[in-house]
Amino acid sequence: MAALNKQTVVRRRGASQPPRSRAFFLELLLNMLVFALCAVVALQVFTEAKMTTDRAAALSTLTIEAKELAGYYKVTNGDVSELVASGVRGDFGELSSSGVLRYYYDRDFQLTEANASYYWLELAPVLGMGSSVSAIEIIAYQMGPSTGDSVYELFSFTVVNYQPLPPSLEQGGR
Repeated sequence: MAALNKQTVVRRRGASQPPRSRAFFLELLLNMLVFALCAVVALQVFTEAKMTTDRAAALSTLTIEAKELAGYYKVTNGDVSELVASGVRGDFGELSSSGVLRYYYDRDFQLTEANASYYWLELAPVLGMGSSVSAIEIIAYQMGPSTGDSVYELFSFTVVNYQPLPPSLEQGGR
């Protein structure tokens, strides 16, 4: 009878081991699920950070281009047609009949034609500034994510160019 009791004890120990291994397996699955969820959240955060970095780089590059164009505008004494004729940006400047000058850029900020552009800078004359003052507004645009007609204005600023007064007016007309 003593031998029988030892066998039942062994069976009971053996019978109690599968619930422990099931609990370990469930705990392992739960940990893997939590880890996978954390990985998904981390990937979303990194993707958003990459997109934000790309947008910031685009704004920085467009701002530098716009400031250079503003400097060229001042060097030409506010004459936009002279800016195009000087070939500062090659043959890529497009001057409309209303005096609006546009430069088109692709996604890598290389000058391109209008139909292949993703960004563009527009130099539009500001009217009503007076005889000794000329000004342009520089506006940066970006195409929308789809190939439709959506366009977003990224930033704009005004560049004022003061023309010197003639010597007769500087001294009070004497």
